[in-house]
Amino acid sequence: MGFLSRFTGSRKRVDPYGLFEDDAAQLQRFVDAGADISAPRDSEFSVTFKDEDSARAAAKELGEGQFRGELVEPSHGVDEWSIIIYGRDEPLVPDFLRETVDVAEGIASTHGGEYEGWAALYTAEEKSGWGIEPL
Repeated sequence: MGFLSRFTGSRKRVDPYGLFEDDAAQLQRFVDAGADISAPRDSEFSVTFKDEDSARAAAKELGEGQFRGELVEPSHGVDEWSIIIYGRDEPLVPDFLRETVDVAEGIASTHGGEYEGWAALYTAEEKSGWGIEPL
């Protein structure tokens, strides 16, 4: 994965998972809301680009690296192109979250984009006590 080896970040990593501070804080909020971060779950990581060529080059590189995701064209008043990297049935820790953030940061750095962040879904078990009726 050439794009990862070219990435040199300057944000501070923290224990116990080697996450960047802001990602660790987001993960802690997720835990505080009831998530079992070792449980398999779906997640998404977003990278934005100002132009189509950069976005397509980044998408091509990610696809060649066997990452799952999609290229999203500008729409609804948003002028940027986006790549959403999917995590499916992957526990966030100990490694998946850190490694995927590093890939997203690296692809953004290499192709002139910006890593926007990640989101993860709660599992059915975690939501079971919330009184939500599935559709």
